[in-house]
Amino acid sequence: MARNVAVAGEQAAPSLPEWEALRADLAKYYRIAYGTEAPALRERLRLWLTSSGFHCVAVHRLGELSWRLKGERPVAWLLCGGLFHALDLAVNLVHHVDIAARVGPGFYIGHPSTIYIGETRIGRNFSVTHNVTIGLGQSRGKEGLPAIGDDVWIGTGSIVYGDIQVGDGATIASGTVLSKSVPPRALVGGNPGRVLASDYDNGQLLADRSRGPRAPDPSPNGEPRPTTR
Repeated sequence: MARNVAVAGEQAAPSLPEWEALRADLAKYYRIAYGTEAPALRERLRLWLTSSGFHCVAVHRLGELSWRLKGERPVAWLLCGGLFHALDLAVNLVHHVDIAARVGPGFYIGHPSTIYIGETRIGRNFSVTHNVTIGLGQSRGKEGLPAIGDDVWIGTGSIVYGDIQVGDGATIASGTVLSKSVPPRALVGGNPGRVLASDYDNGQLLADRSRGPRAPDPSPNGEPRPTTR
């Protein structure tokens, strides 16, 4: 949806933040799948129909719309909320994906299976793949949920928990167990998670259009390994 521009004497129609976020999500899916944000119609239809990761993201955006409507338009909330809960149940049963966080635009899920993300806030351009938990810390001094910044990539099998901060541009390698805050642009790996490299550029992992094609995913020791989607 293009941003509405007011004409003289008319008021601009309000945009839907959830729709704008979904547009950014979809553009990222196109970049990763086809290398462009404007693929052919046939390719778009194929992704809409077959990408289970995108289906999970779209249901999550519907949930965000439902949460917002609850306080603004109760009748619309009942209709939207009913549809969301039905689809969310299907996503939970089929893919075991449960996302309670508020996530910024550019949300990408690769291989949607067994993903749990608690009630926290996650920034823009976030990528996550299967067998990932972002959850509540239970030990003394670590109660609470992680806060995730912009441009963060989290690899397969990672666990991120506790009242910690994950800085903008951080990369959490596959298999990491992280319970400590990490600075921006850090590459983190291992169990327990530790900083393996500073000033790490994850733009290719995130399919940042200004930084070229997607790079191989980093392994727990920081070395690249064959790309998986």
